[in-house]
Amino acid sequence: MRQKKDIKEDLVFDQFKVQIENKGMTIESIDNAELILIKKGDLTLEVSLDNVRKNYARDKDKTHISDLVGILADYSIEIPEDWNLAKNDIYISLHPNDFDCKEFINFKITNEIDKVYIHTGNDKFSLISKNDLSKWNITELDLENQAKKNADKLLSESVIEFDILENRKLGMLESKYPNLKSALLLAPSMAEKVKTDFSFPFFAVIPVRDFCYIFSENDFQFFASKIGKVVVDEYKKSGYQVTTEILKFTEKGIEAVGKYPVE
Repeated sequence: MRQKKDIKEDLVFDQFKVQIENKGMTIESIDNAELILIKKGDLTLEVSLDNVRKNYARDKDKTHISDLVGILADYSIEIPEDWNLAKNDIYISLHPNDFDCKEFINFKITNEIDKVYIHTGNDKFSLISKNDLSKWNITELDLENQAKKNADKLLSESVIEFDILENRKLGMLESKYPNLKSALLLAPSMAEKVKTDFSFPFFAVIPVRDFCYIFSENDFQFFASKIGKVVVDEYKKSGYQVTTEILKFTEKGIEAVGKYPVE
C-alpha cells in the first residue's frame, strides 16, 4: 500500500485536487485506505481514485479525472427534500465505475459499469446517496420500484427506430430525453418492447449517455463486426462516456460479451 504522502505525488491526484478546488470543493482528509473525504458545502463525500489511476495509466486520458470531478460537482443538496416532489425524476442509469464513491447507491453490472440511481431535476444528473434515502424516509426497494416505474413510462413514450443492413435490423432508441437511454435499456418493459422488431435476449452498445444501438441475438456476429468504429468514435468524443462493451440483456440480467478497444 502506498503511504499517504505518495498519493499527493501522482498526476491523477494533483489534477483531481486542482479541479475540485476550481469547483469550490476541498479535500478534508485522506485515510489509511486512501479514501479521500471531499467537503462540498454541508456535504462530505468519500471517494477512491484507484480505478481512475488504473484507467489513466492505461490510456493517459485525463477525462477519467474530469468526469469524476463533474459527477461530484453535479451532486447537489438541491435535490428536493420531499419524496413526493423528487420521485417522478428518479431513474436507474448505467455509469462507468472509474471511481468508488461510498456515498452513492451503486451495484456492479460488468467490470466497467455500475447500476446507479439518479435524480434528473434542474437539468442535472445527481447520483442518489444513502443520505437521500434517509431524508425521504424510503428504502432502497422503494427507490428501485419508483425508478422502474418512471423508466417504463418513459419507454412507453419512446420509439425504436432502425436501419436495415443486408436485411438485418440495427435499432436506435429515440426518446424526448436522449441522455436517459440507459434507463430505457433497464426498463422492465424493454423485453416486450424489443420482441416485435428484434428478439429477447438482445444485445446493445451504449458508449455514451445519448447513443445506443440494439440488435438481435441472431445478428450478433454480423453487427459486432461492423459497429466497432462508430462505438469507439462516439466514446472518444463525448464527455459523458459509459462503456465500449457489448452488453447482452437476458432474463438473468446484463453481461458483457465483448469490448471494443479504445486505443
